[in-house]
Amino acid sequence: MDAAGLDCLGRFAVGSGPPVRIVLFVLLALIPPTFIGWKVWQGYRPPAVVPAANPRPSGAEADRALQALFAGDLAGAKVKDKVGLYDEKGLFDYIDGAAPIFIERHFRKLAAAEMVSAEGSDLVCDVYDMADPANSQSIFDKEKSAAAKPVADFPDAISGPMSFVFRSSRYYVKLTAFDGKAEAALPGLAKALKGKMK
Repeated sequence: MDAAGLDCLGRFAVGSGPPVRIVLFVLLALIPPTFIGWKVWQGYRPPAVVPAANPRPSGAEADRALQALFAGDLAGAKVKDKVGLYDEKGLFDYIDGAAPIFIERHFRKLAAAEMVSAEGSDLVCDVYDMADPANSQSIFDKEKSAAAKPVADFPDAISGPMSFVFRSSRYYVKLTAFDGKAEAALPGLAKALKGKMK
């Protein structure tokens, strides 16, 4: 063994080499500068700038647009009394336990009305303003029942017994009939509403 602590094969003799702690410390100390050097060599690219989302409509403007959906021709259906508007607090009163799944998806307001079909049958129309098309898609997907059937020639629409549900733009719509005549009127009402949604 020579003065450096090496044996005849050039290996450190037991107890004469640098402690394992020092070797690990040196290796760990080299990792950050190596990573930084690699990033510099690769070239720094700032994070991509995400374009600003479309501005959310103001409360009064959006409320007028929501109420306007119930005006004019709705395939013969008419509002019985008035269109009620519900904010987050009112939503809990209107749909009770289901409110959180709407609020989590940035629900803005609900317009709800009892209506009568052209044949005189009762139905209910609930139009949820979800503030953004992605939110209306999210709630449509969340509430979609396995028993519901897709509607031919009406994308993003499903129907079930006495019900018709669809989404269009930022709106999510639930139509509920109380008899067979009203149920037959739901597709026409849905198409009329969808035609007004921008």
